[in-house]
Amino acid sequence: MTRLAHHLARFRALSGADQRTLLAAAAWMPLFWLGLRVFGLPRFQARLQRCAVKRDVAMSLPDIQALGELVNIAARHTLGPRTCLTRSLLLGWLLHRRGVENDLRIGVRLTKGVLDAHAWVECDGIPVNDQPDVGAQFASFGDLVPMEAFHAP
Repeated sequence: MTRLAHHLARFRALSGADQRTLLAAAAWMPLFWLGLRVFGLPRFQARLQRCAVKRDVAMSLPDIQALGELVNIAARHTLGPRTCLTRSLLLGWLLHRRGVENDLRIGVRLTKGVLDAHAWVECDGIPVNDQPDVGAQFASFGDLVPMEAFHAP
């Protein structure tokens, strides 16, 4: 089976709701990348927080993690640039729209003398779009310096 046929078969195996979510995430991904470049992180986050929130939808942790995986899949198969920050902002926005409290984490580590940065989303302290131990691999800015220090006036 060709690679494309394999991906199509996996896509068709998803529920209709998951297919729509995956396609929506793929469509939003380049727009989120562009929004970051145009507005910068603090202003773009502020714009995202203004969206309408559905308060009547309850999501379990496995549902939240499944949404994170759909966004990760979309990021892997979207044309154009995509970063951990872009996909994490998109996931955070999707969760926010569903009324799920979440935290964007940005962390750093030093690897062979090179500063490495990474972004992920946590719900109640649990990473939902990354490895469970990502917080141990990267020192989160929120743990080192208050996030307010990074907001532009």
